[in-house]
Amino acid sequence: MKANLKPQALVIVFLTCIFFSACRKDDNDVVIRVGYLPMVSSLTHFVALDQGFYSDEGLEVDAQSVPTSNSLAQKVVAGNIDAVIELAIVPLLQEMENAPGQALIFSVSMITAENGFDGIVVKSDSPANDFEALAGKKIGVFPGTTAQNTLLTLFSEHYPGLALPVCIELAPGLQLQALLSDDIDALFAYEPELTTGIVSHGLKQITTSLYAMQYSPSPVGVGSVNAQWADVNPALAKRFYAVIDKAVMFIRQNPLQAREILAAATGIDTDVAALMNIMPMSLSSEIDLDNLDGYIDILFNMGEISSKPQAVDICIPQAK
Repeated sequence: MKANLKPQALVIVFLTCIFFSACRKDDNDVVIRVGYLPMVSSLTHFVALDQGFYSDEGLEVDAQSVPTSNSLAQKVVAGNIDAVIELAIVPLLQEMENAPGQALIFSVSMITAENGFDGIVVKSDSPANDFEALAGKKIGVFPGTTAQNTLLTLFSEHYPGLALPVCIELAPGLQLQALLSDDIDALFAYEPELTTGIVSHGLKQITTSLYAMQYSPSPVGVGSVNAQWADVNPALAKRFYAVIDKAVMFIRQNPLQAREILAAATGIDTDVAALMNIMPMSLSSEIDLDNLDGYIDILFNMGEISSKPQAVDICIPQAK
C-alpha cells in the first residue's frame, strides 16, 4: 500500500509546487526595466526614486536614460524595456501600427496654455514678436518627429500663404547656444531650456505652448508599458502604476519640493527649477478617454498616423 501511495504523493507535491510558483511569479519578478527621457517630463520617476516609492512597493528599477521618444517607443513596443515614464504619443502610435496591441498607456499629460512646458523664444533684440514673424526662419526643435510636425502643421493652418519655417533638430544641450550664436532664429523650447533662456539669457517668449494651441488639454505625452509584460505580470504592473500614481500626487501636493528633486536629478539650476512649469500628468485612473480620442483624430487628420485606434483599446484596464 505504501508503494502505491508514493507516486501519488510525489504528484501532489509536484502540482503544489507548480501552483505556488505560479502564484508567486509577480513577487519574484521585482526588477522592472524602465526607460525615461532625461528631462522634466520624467519627474514622476525622479520623485519615485527620491521618496522611496519603488521600494515601498517592493520594486527594483533597471533605469535607462534614452534621448528621444522615438527610441523609447521602439524599445517598449519591442519589449526591450517594460515601461516608459513619459514619451510623445505620436511615435508610440506609429510603432503600434506595425505591432498592434504591443503597448498600453497608463498616464497622459494634461497640457494647457497656463501650465505648458513649451513655447517659442527668440533673442531680446529679435524683430519677431509672434508666431507669424517666423515665416521662412530657422527654428531649433527637440529631436524626433513630434516637435517639428506639430510646429509646421500649426503654422500652415494659421498662415497658409506664408513660407514654412525651417526646423533644425538640436539636442537640448545645444539649443540655447545655437540661438545665442545666431545659428537659428528662434527656438521651440521645452523646459528647462525655456525658463533658463528667459531667466539667464534674457530671451523673449513669443508663443504659449504649441501643444496647447493645437489641442487643450493636450495628451501629447504619455506613460506606456509593454502589453505582454503587463499581461504576464499583472500584479507587478499594478504595483508599478501605484508607484507612479504616488509620484503624481506628491508633485501636485508638494510642487516646490518636487522642483528641488528635479533640479538634483537633472542638474537644472535651482532658481530655474523653482520658476519653470512641469508637465502635468494624470493618475492611471483618471485618463480622459474622450479627450485622448479627440487628439488621436487630430493626429490622423494631420497624417501623423495612418490608422486610428480607440483610446479604450490602447489604455490599461483601470483607465476604462
